[in-house]
Amino acid sequence: MKYLTKLEGEEREFTIERHGDRLVARSGDRTFALDMALVGDGDTFSLLVDGRSYDVVADVQREEVVLQMLGERYAVHVEDERERAAHAVAGHKAGGRRELRAAMPGIVVDVKVAEGSQVEEGQTLVVLEAMKMQNPLVAESAGRVSRVLCKKGEAVAGGALLLEME
Repeated sequence: MKYLTKLEGEEREFTIERHGDRLVARSGDRTFALDMALVGDGDTFSLLVDGRSYDVVADVQREEVVLQMLGERYAVHVEDERERAAHAVAGHKAGGRRELRAAMPGIVVDVKVAEGSQVEEGQTLVVLEAMKMQNPLVAESAGRVSRVLCKKGEAVAGGALLLEME
């Protein structure tokens, strides 16, 4: 999966791939071996980069990720390639029924809405854990939840329909 990042005006592209139980990140001509494990409540994780350990606290709010590590705080804008493509056509959203699907296989950690709920654009609908990271899935636009097709603790496949909105 490709991720596009911006930190203090500098843009970088990272490709992250899973090789067995390890993650490999590439940016330009550099390659990094990664390993991550959640610690405590899910906002803190232990990160190994090429064997060097970091304790990281992450606050994810849509594309804005605030990381605290090594006594410093970093606000990073992060978009994956699907989000970038979606934003490119955001002005052309279709009305009517909309679907929320799992981008990759994972475990449903939380369902934040129920059938009939009115939601606002950007509101978290479902939290999906994939590749040891919790990913909030948000409403692309305001609407009403017409069907919830997943439940907390359930394993879902990539592309699985999680909920429908009108």
